[in-house]
Parts: sequence; C-alpha cells; structure tokens
Amino acid sequence: MTDKFVMDGHKLHWHLDRVVDWQRGKRIAPLHIDVGLSKGCNIRCIYCFGAMQGNSYREGATAYFPREPLLRYLQDAGAVGVRSMAFVGEAEPLLNPHVYEAVVCGKKSGVDIALGTNGILFDTGKKGEEALEHLTWMRFNISAASGDAYQRIHGSGAFDGALRKIKHCVDVKRRNRLNVTIGLQMVLMPENVDQVIPLAQLGRETGVDYLVIKQCSDSVENTLGVFKRLDQYDMFSDVLAQAEALTSDDYSVIVKWRKVTNRGKRSYERCLGIPFLLYSSGDGRLYPCGAFFDHREEEFRMGDLTERSFKEILESERYWDVVERVRNIDVRSVCYSNCRTDAVNDFLWRLAHPPDHVNFI
Repeated sequence: MTDKFVMDGHKLHWHLDRVVDWQRGKRIAPLHIDVGLSKGCNIRCIYCFGAMQGNSYREGATAYFPREPLLRYLQDAGAVGVRSMAFVGEAEPLLNPHVYEAVVCGKKSGVDIALGTNGILFDTGKKGEEALEHLTWMRFNISAASGDAYQRIHGSGAFDGALRKIKHCVDVKRRNRLNVTIGLQMVLMPENVDQVIPLAQLGRETGVDYLVIKQCSDSVENTLGVFKRLDQYDMFSDVLAQAEALTSDDYSVIVKWRKVTNRGKRSYERCLGIPFLLYSSGDGRLYPCGAFFDHREEEFRMGDLTERSFKEILESERYWDVVERVRNIDVRSVCYSNCRTDAVNDFLWRLAHPPDHVNFI
C-alpha cells in the first residue's frame, strides 16, 4: 500500500463522533481548516490555482494575515475542537513573518499543524528547526526535477535553492529524530508529465518520506486550460505506475488515482462537507471554499478573522447561513474539478442517501 496516508480519500471514518453530531443536526466545529497566510508568492507556477483566489504573486508579498488575529485564531480553533490546520492557502505561507510562531502556537493550542510551501524561503536557523519540531507534516510543492524544468513549470530559477531546503529539513528531522513527515507534491499536467519519473527518483534520493502526484484542479470555465483536457490524464497511467514502482520500505510514491482518472466528474449533487472542512484566506477571511476567495466573495464570506474571533464567527447565524447557501449550489455545473472536499462529499452524500435494504450489510 503506497498511500498509507490516505491522501486519495478522506479520514472521516476516524471522526465518527463529529459525523454523528452532524447527522443529528448539531452545529459542529470543523475538523480541519486550510489556512492561507499570505496573498503573494515568490514564484509563478503554470498551474497556480491561487491565481483564481486573489494571489497576486510578488505584488501581494506584503499582504498577509496579521500576527495578533492569527494567533487568536489558532488558539480559538483548539478551544472549539478543530483537530488540524494546514498552512497551505492560496499563496506562499513563508511570506508571512509570523509563520513560525503560528506553527508553535497552533500545536500548543492542541491542533495538529502542517505546512505546504515551495520551501525557497524556509529558515534554516532556530525558527525553522523549532517549527519542524511542532509540525505533523511538511510538504514541498515541486513539480520539476531539474533547473530547466523548474524554470518552465514554476517560473523561477530557484531550483537548487529549493532542493537545498528540502535536504536541510530531512537532515534536521534525522538528526533530531523528529516525528514530522516530510514529503513532495507534484501537480500533474500534460506539460510536465515528463517530470514524473525524474521527480520520483529525486524524492527517493533526497530522503523524503513520500512524493504525492495529484491532478491539476481547474474551474469549469477552463481558467488554467486543464479542465477541457482532463481526458488526457488517461494516457499517463503507465508512467504513473512506473513512478509508483519506486516505492520502498521508507519512501512512498503516491498517485491520487481516483482524482487523476475521474475526469472531474462527481458522484454527488450537493456539497455537504463544509461543516467539516473550511478555508481561510491569506488576509484573514473565512470561507466555506477556496473558490470564493476572489469570486462572489461578499456572498460567501463567513467572517473576517481580523475583526472577530473564530469562535464568534462559528457561532454566528451568518456562518450557518453560508453553509446552507453552499448546500444549494449545483456542484456539477458550478464547482471546480476535484476540490479538496470531494472525497468527504462523496462519503457524506452516500451516508445521507442510504440504499434500500440497508440492514443487509
């Protein structure tokens, strides 16, 4: 089993207490939140979904989640029962000068914390090492295995620097015997399928725990030019299987087969997963979905975390009105392909629509 982290599915089976509360109509706290920390980025990937969320690249480098409301948010999240938060967001989290303090604060508040980054700006001193001690996992977003390919895919000449930071984190983990899981993530497009095998080999050489290869999510309007080419992913099966074969006892190559091969189609009609999985933007606003960061923003904003506490927003009627508003969206005609909540929605939809003769298990 290469996908021992269940990246191509969901983990609600291990949170049935919260699921049962949801079934009973209770207003529950989310299990997980994807947290944006900034509105800018130091590279420009060709598949950047953040470009549809208000990520303004270098122009947005100084726009980030302020310190005091960010730390309050993390403390509130732990107090109300949020179990994990990932600093992955719509932009580069390391552009926020408070990211390292936020990692420690979140963990001490009782929340499992993760970090997704291109890694170029990662601190190799005390702050970085302390963050690694408190992270559950750290994922480097990299979809190229050479300098030339990195320039082509990520719009940056920083490949060597990114690789040094990856190796540094692996060295710190081993030296200090840390429990943090360190991995690489490749966003697969027709333009970079030639990098699948080299990147799988590179991951093994650097000593990371895994390489995960995921689909490129795109809007139904084909904003990134991928939605209308999702059928091309069928042609990548052989090369993806070859990459998986590089899995060893201490290194996994994980392909998100379900999402890579489903052509963006859904088995459910409505989004039920919002109460379990939320998103907050790099400037501190809370949403039911990352697609609303820069689209119908006022309609779907749950609240502003720089103005109100997370607890206040969670308990507000506005929050639950937005949850209900999302439930009424036709996901098959509006929502972008293979969203983060997809597997959760599939499970909850089946749970809410049981088959006949359910007792015959």
